[in-house]
Amino acid sequence: MVALHKIFRRNRALAWFGLINFACFLIFLLLSLFDQRQLLGISVWIKPMKFAISIGIFSWTMSWLLHYIPQVKKAKIITWLIISMMSLELLIISFQAARGVTSHYNVATVFDLSLFNTMGVAIVMNTLAVFWAFMLFRKVHTLPSGYKLAIQLGMLIFVIASLEGFVMVGKMSHTVGAPDGQEGIFFLNWAKKYGDLRIAHFVGLHSLQVLPLFGWYFAKENTRRVWLFALMYFAFSLGSFWQAFL
Repeated sequence: MVALHKIFRRNRALAWFGLINFACFLIFLLLSLFDQRQLLGISVWIKPMKFAISIGIFSWTMSWLLHYIPQVKKAKIITWLIISMMSLELLIISFQAARGVTSHYNVATVFDLSLFNTMGVAIVMNTLAVFWAFMLFRKVHTLPSGYKLAIQLGMLIFVIASLEGFVMVGKMSHTVGAPDGQEGIFFLNWAKKYGDLRIAHFVGLHSLQVLPLFGWYFAKENTRRVWLFALMYFAFSLGSFWQAFL
């Protein structure tokens, strides 16, 4: 509860946005109990649920991290870029789920293609917002050296993992060796019998949480330890990406 209080005190807009996304998750969960429609072998509401949780965690993380940036006006611009772009992303995913059609890689009609392209623009803008925050962290001089480096490397790996999405867009699918919709693990739905590019994407994106936590608890003043852990984590993310093609 102390951490949650600090999240709301540091950046109220992102804190509330994260909470709204967690509330959306509960709404989508309830909808899935009454709406029996399926898409690619799972409930049409699974994808909105996953994105709502992901955006909620991302928003609370950025609420925490943007607090350190001394350029308050620039941090505020990043805040509202994230809120507007991620709202657009979740709105389109939810809208397409309600229609019973896919949101990603859907080019069946001009309308579907326009929504897919809009999502792409939203993700690029959100990624640029995080990269901007990464650049602004050069001006942060009040944090322990290891913790600051862990935040910066977490942001950098996040940006790289976001760009991995272009590989999936190029393939117009996330499954390697078979069409999307294969049998997957519970909820995350990563393919059990085929390569799945979403695994590397997931691992890389969550560097934004994993690396700062490592830096704070295990390497607050030890930049060498942070570099070693970050390289291992990045190698694991790249290994997951490479393994999907085997």
